[in-house]
Amino acid sequence: MKVAALTSGLHTPSARFRVRQYLSKLKTLGVEVTDYRPAVSNAARLPGALRHIRMRYMPPVMIGQSLLNVALRVPGVLGSHRADVTWLERSFAPGCDDLSFVLKRPLVVDIDDAIWLYNPFGASMIGRLVRRADMVFAGNSFLAEWSSQYCRNVRMIPTAIDAERFRPAEEGASARSAGREGFVVGWTGTSGNFRFLRDIEPALAAFLGAHPDATFLVVADERPMLPSLPPAQLTFVQWTPDVEHSVLAEMDVGIMPIDDSDLSRGKCSFKMLQYMAAGLPVVVSPFGMNAEVLKMGEIGYGARTNDEWLGALQALYDDASVRARFGRTGRAVIEADFSTAIVAGKIANAFAGL
Repeated sequence: MKVAALTSGLHTPSARFRVRQYLSKLKTLGVEVTDYRPAVSNAARLPGALRHIRMRYMPPVMIGQSLLNVALRVPGVLGSHRADVTWLERSFAPGCDDLSFVLKRPLVVDIDDAIWLYNPFGASMIGRLVRRADMVFAGNSFLAEWSSQYCRNVRMIPTAIDAERFRPAEEGASARSAGREGFVVGWTGTSGNFRFLRDIEPALAAFLGAHPDATFLVVADERPMLPSLPPAQLTFVQWTPDVEHSVLAEMDVGIMPIDDSDLSRGKCSFKMLQYMAAGLPVVVSPFGMNAEVLKMGEIGYGARTNDEWLGALQALYDDASVRARFGRTGRAVIEADFSTAIVAGKIANAFAGL
């Protein structure tokens, strides 16, 4: 089977982890996928300080970017007509999804986020895109339920983890037991999600203030501004594809704060799953898919308030045996339910059904 995958960019997380990481495994299952990615990411930002300005406040730039996004889809459109199935990751082009009618069917739309909340024309345009699809790959139950309003053929396809690449550190090699002093609380993600760190900043500040040997490690595209944290206890690592997995070995616990909103319910708990694959205990906001994963085993703590966040971090700081037990359970959950080998099989079966 030949599949044309239209992805959103080279380093876009959804393109890398919803499509690109499966290509070799799908080929062994008889599914040959050609990745048509645009030379400029669909979500590219303006350079310098302008990158923080929302596009909707700059209509000429937004229109220009939309036209560029559509033009860059031409190779993918042509490729779809040479393939058996078209696999569209997220959207055809933000704000221009009604043009997806030019793609050859059967069409699979892959959704790993509440993309209708980001679209300039809201849920109506994304609804029309999903209605046009012959199948939807939904990253979690919330996305599956929303998509089922428009498409009868919805498959739950979680965002998988390459369990060979994301692995636990060598036994006893965590930050606290590898001959280094200290305890490392870690977070990885994009700067667009720094607002969730600010929500728990009081808990982080209290924890670090009580434990001078502790540090907060942030892996992202830019350094966060968290003024209440002691500067000497905040470590920043610039994200690159080469370090995104290895840097997890520096952590003793991984955190994923979110809020109780549809935007957060659309998230597929990918940070949480990365920590689990690395054998780390987790502390997460128990909303959306985070809550569902927490129920799969003793892997960490759910925390809603700053007091709960502080208590969870303190409990993990105090007991290395609990950290190790949670880490082993989390790793087992990844291997059983979220590894790329498992999920690639689900994708291949879904394509075969078309």
